[in-house]
Amino acid sequence: MAEVVTFGVQEIVKKVASLASEEISLVWGFQGELTKLRESLLLTEAMLRDAGQSKEVRPEAVQIWVNKLEDIAHEADDVLDECGYELLRRQVEVGNQMKKKVLNFLSLHYNPILFRLKMAHKIENINSALENLNKKAASIGLVNKKFSDATSSREIAVDRETVSIFKRDEKNIVGREKIVSEIVTTLINSSNTQENETLPVMAIVGMAGLGKTTLAKCVYHEDEIGRRFTEKIWICVSIPFEVKSILSKILEHLKPEKARMQDKDAIIKNLQEDLKRKRYLLVLDDVWNEDSEKWNDLMSCLLSVKDTQGSNILVTTRSARVASISQTLSSYDLQKLSDDQCWLILKDRAFPNESDPTLNEDQERIGRDIAKKCGGIPLVAKVCLSIW
Repeated sequence: MAEVVTFGVQEIVKKVASLASEEISLVWGFQGELTKLRESLLLTEAMLRDAGQSKEVRPEAVQIWVNKLEDIAHEADDVLDECGYELLRRQVEVGNQMKKKVLNFLSLHYNPILFRLKMAHKIENINSALENLNKKAASIGLVNKKFSDATSSREIAVDRETVSIFKRDEKNIVGREKIVSEIVTTLINSSNTQENETLPVMAIVGMAGLGKTTLAKCVYHEDEIGRRFTEKIWICVSIPFEVKSILSKILEHLKPEKARMQDKDAIIKNLQEDLKRKRYLLVLDDVWNEDSEKWNDLMSCLLSVKDTQGSNILVTTRSARVASISQTLSSYDLQKLSDDQCWLILKDRAFPNESDPTLNEDQERIGRDIAKKCGGIPLVAKVCLSIW
């Protein structure tokens, strides 16, 4: 097997994994994708390391597998080189104090936000290719037991934390007002008709950047929600999905002094005391878990808390699969905004203190052109003017 698993392939995989690790601490916007890339590469490199010692591998099949891996690794190397160049370019610009005025920045052919979106999309495609490749590994004898056992017992953690408090630019939502009203109405109506044996769950589904978290915050802070629910609880779930951790965060929200409680049964017992006879809204933001057993475990724990009739759960997720295993109410699939709505966001960011700013023809033309390039994604429009 030594002739199949070449030194060169192992070295390029190691190099790309190392680059991904460096970029994680330097590039914002797609840390999750980079983390996943690094972990996938480490898993692949571990399988390559052990391949030469295995008697169960099929050399011809492995050679094809290794060739595909080499192609993916070189593609990842090129993408990370682009990221490194971008970081260097930004450092030079900041060092030279090349800070642009708002509308001048809009007129530049190069847009750092669009660059990040392009890179994130490329890395997602590479991750998908690696995932598919690694799924085929077991069938040809490429399995690193030690590494796979370690990774199967834990999920890769993504460093992301959201809070219920509005950021400065989140209160003025565009194009989602009707959806907020409809979600609030649905949650309130379901709390009126709910039976004790169920806990209604609504999911907000959509790709990254569409404003799922912001939309959930708008619902969370609606006056009607405040009047209807005794407790409002915001939990950022992200990765991994650990039931005990979620329950612990809920308890910490209710009673901060109980934050360090470790025993799951004790946490549930305290929740039974602290939530009894309360109607609560629980927001689970950024859920990735597609394991129905884990979800059912969480629901079972929450349903063990009696006398909470009228309570609801609101989930935000990128995954339609997550919505299908969690929701009991109709989900909301967020769509992209129109170019005109993106233009309104851009104007609000550029002129926050003016309700109807006066723009000349060229300024509006440039702004609307950039609005089209935002691709209907509100996050792009929001941060477009605040990079430097």
